[in-house]
Amino acid sequence: MINDERITVEHTGEEQSGSHIRSLVYALLLVFAFFTVLTACSLSKDDKAGAQHMHGSETWETTASFDKLPTFLSDYTPHTSDLYKQVHDHMDLMSGINCYCGCMDGLAVETPHDSLLRCYLAEHSADDGSVTWTNHSTSCGICKKEMEDVLALNKQGKSPDEIRDAIDASYKPKKSRN
Repeated sequence: MINDERITVEHTGEEQSGSHIRSLVYALLLVFAFFTVLTACSLSKDDKAGAQHMHGSETWETTASFDKLPTFLSDYTPHTSDLYKQVHDHMDLMSGINCYCGCMDGLAVETPHDSLLRCYLAEHSADDGSVTWTNHSTSCGICKKEMEDVLALNKQGKSPDEIRDAIDASYKPKKSRN
């Protein structure tokens, strides 16, 4: 009977030890799951709050609104930032203007642009007002010069059709006669 009691006590100790190990494993799994969720949440917030990422050869950066310009502009002249500040007020006009730097043909970028607007702006969410900017025009003299001309012609009171015609006349490549 003494041996039976000792075996029962030893068996109960092993069960308690196994229970502690199981509890420790569950606690570690819970901590791991918590940190995984926390990390995933912080990454999704970064995507909407100014995180830069590469999209082909372009850097894209999302800001909360048009009032917040992308941080990549700090690497460029104040003139470049001034052009970006004008985008919101001229979106409709810019969306009807061709860009002649090669981006619409896919020569200057991996994904062809559809207008001069796309040289400055990659996406605009109507849901939350966020803006995804592209740095394409920061280092493209043609994009910047076209934007300067659009702004100047608009200031002169030219119509959208007159502005588009003037941009086409100035920048559209002339066909050579062979």
